[in-house]
Amino acid sequence: MGKRVAIFPLLPCGNCVPCKSGQYEMCRSYGYLGSRANGGFAEYVAVPVWNLIELPENVSYEVAAMLEPMAVAVHAMRSIKPEKDDAVAVCGLGTIGLLLTMFLKEAGIDNLFVIGNKEFQKRNVLDLGIPEERYFEGSKKDTASRIMEQTGNLGVDVFFECVGKNETIQKAICLTAPGGRIQLVGNPASDMHFDRSTYWKILRNQLTVKGTWNSSLLHDDTDDWCYVLERLQEGKIRPEHYITQRFCLDELEKGLHIMRDKTEEYVKVMIVL
Repeated sequence: MGKRVAIFPLLPCGNCVPCKSGQYEMCRSYGYLGSRANGGFAEYVAVPVWNLIELPENVSYEVAAMLEPMAVAVHAMRSIKPEKDDAVAVCGLGTIGLLLTMFLKEAGIDNLFVIGNKEFQKRNVLDLGIPEERYFEGSKKDTASRIMEQTGNLGVDVFFECVGKNETIQKAICLTAPGGRIQLVGNPASDMHFDRSTYWKILRNQLTVKGTWNSSLLHDDTDDWCYVLERLQEGKIRPEHYITQRFCLDELEKGLHIMRDKTEEYVKVMIVL
């Protein structure tokens, strides 16, 4: 009673094969607070004790409210296992892509190439320490050739696709080095189709194309949430910089409209009580 906690929103069934192996993020019959059940904007929410994660004293509620997207970004990173000397690309600099870039930097991945489409996104990654020559506008025709030039015409070893569109997935396949790995992170915006030449690139370059979903919670130091909390507790990351708008509860609708209608630049819109 009275403890400060974060909430893992996934409600696993506990009975399917993935659940029995501790891979709850792949549960075959899960519930989810905030989408399949009432979430944080309901007057009351009943949360199983298993889903509660005690917060360290130096982790604020505002930072804790970003734990879920941070754990999603960490899950994408840890499941593809980039090495420190890999050339790594992140395409798509929404909330997950930006947090992923932050965690890659913290993990010591310095050979980073980031692809965005807004000046606002560029400023955010430059603030993370990404050199300006490693930021690329996704809409520009010379983006692919410039990345190839900077990787010795091989491409990157690991490519994180954080958009979920045909054209960016095809870009990932074209810009990944032979034997490289592609991590699909972005939720699909539409149906996906590969033309034959793109499919041939996957075969002939023997690419690994992998998906990632949600995050892992096991209540020990091997899971994604503990990974994030450890870095927050030690002050290794500062995600509060990405809370771009704060509103009181009475202004909830205003915040939702910003996200829906894209009337302002934002990374994380937060309701603060």
